Amino acid sequence: MEKLNIKDFEINTEDVIENISDVFKDTIIDITQIVDRPPLAVSIGYDDKAYGGVHYPLKFGSMGNISLITGQEKSRKTFVKSLIEACTFGGKSNFYTDTLEIKGYLGDKYLISIDTEQSLYDSVMTAKRVPHMVGSMPDNYISLMWREKSTKERLQLLEWLYMESSYKENLGMVILDGVVDCVQDFNSLTECKEFTEKLMKYTSVTNSHLCGLLHLNPNSDKIRGHLGTILGQKAEMVMIVENKGEYSECKCKVVRGGKPFKPFTIQIDDQWMPYVSDDLERLENINKENHIL
Repeated sequence: MEKLNIKDFEINTEDVIENISDVFKDTIIDITQIVDRPPLAVSIGYDDKAYGGVHYPLKFGSMGNISLITGQEKSRKTFVKSLIEACTFGGKSNFYTDTLEIKGYLGDKYLISIDTEQSLYDSVMTAKRVPHMVGSMPDNYISLMWREKSTKERLQLLEWLYMESSYKENLGMVILDGVVDCVQDFNSLTECKEFTEKLMKYTSVTNSHLCGLLHLNPNSDKIRGHLGTILGQKAEMVMIVENKGEYSECKCKVVRGGKPFKPFTIQIDDQWMPYVSDDLERLENINKENHIL
């Protein structure tokens, strides 16, 4: 565990708020105002219980918030990410989801997918999955490769994307694969807290959604390091992807302000495209046949 230094708690004069009384007043919540529920960025399936004949979509992530896709190494997290990206645009992506409806609500807003880990070949092959599954190249889809950038450069690029770029006014969703490459030390409490605060600011200012990919600790369902702990606390939804051999199981670990989506499984076809499989249903039928409750 990182040793805390009392100097970390000293107030830097550069951080002192001017006119703090006015700033304080600005933070008071007017409870008489009517605030709409944040619009969805992506949903997975529908609530089984109908309200007035309407089946409500189950939240994967909403605008102005953060979600996480987590799992052990080589659990097929990036394939799940590709499936969600493609379904966000629609098109022919429903051919890969069986009866499960994964739906996006971005409209013409940009979906920007950032890869910090894979080589050029793997990054290109991953990015090509989306137009392949959709059936065409979406005009508002951008895939970025930041493998060769330093941690400081990645942070500068994120700051520019959200706060200065021409995309900032029309951002719908940013997918960051992987989040850990944007910090020097994923066990530094101070650094991870500061980075998480930046992500919360970015998503609030642009009213966009950010989905990050992070590893779990080995043989555990806990997200790795202080980074995982802090981001997991702030995320409105955390998905766990578990490698089951021929397929991977995707389940909602936690969700804020709604019901969790039902677990589902994916496999990879002979063209290296992810698709929703019937493995959970098949296993349930086998268990029933064998009288396993």
